[in-house]
Amino acid sequence: MKLSEYLSKVESKTLVSLETLDVDYVKKVWIQINKSQLDNWKATNKEVNRQMVNYLSRSENFKGDLGKGIMIIGENGTGKTRMLKALSLSMGYLHNFKFKIYSGLEIEDAYKNGGDVLALLEAAMNQKMFGFDDLGEEHDLIKVYGTDINVGVEVISRLYNRKIDVGCIPFATTNLTLDMLSKKYGARIESRIHEMFNVIYLIGKDLRK
Repeated sequence: MKLSEYLSKVESKTLVSLETLDVDYVKKVWIQINKSQLDNWKATNKEVNRQMVNYLSRSENFKGDLGKGIMIIGENGTGKTRMLKALSLSMGYLHNFKFKIYSGLEIEDAYKNGGDVLALLEAAMNQKMFGFDDLGEEHDLIKVYGTDINVGVEVISRLYNRKIDVGCIPFATTNLTLDMLSKKYGARIESRIHEMFNVIYLIGKDLRK
């Protein structure tokens, strides 16, 4: 077998292939899925919602890299978690890739408890997509089998390696700015975050008030 043939076969097996879809159709799906989560939902941040639709459609009008995932940055109560859930549901309906979502504290608990709980988390991270909600809420260091580990660093590093090796697409939300993430996790992880994610800022008032 020629090297070029081998490399083409490897590439076809590893990269996540998402079909290009009609933008108007995806927009309708996106609106319906968001309204299924929140009856009085409105696309208040029109540019963010437009970009989400373009991303899901695999449209050339998406202002970013379609090969990366999405990290939603915003203050408390702006709707980041709900939007991440809508992305997962939309990926499931449109592309058959509904992904699991774990919060930072849930991930921390899984590492602390080990056993079946950690096995489920690791299985979720081994899928083609994964959602990390509230990146940064976990403690800096926890004890795992007597060793101090930084859960955020562990998970981001693992997802990064999965992206490089098999084309895994990660998604995340965080209350922290990129500078704060750099201070918490270090410059190496910040660099990987830029390589893994399109960063989208969700600006608005606290919807919980």
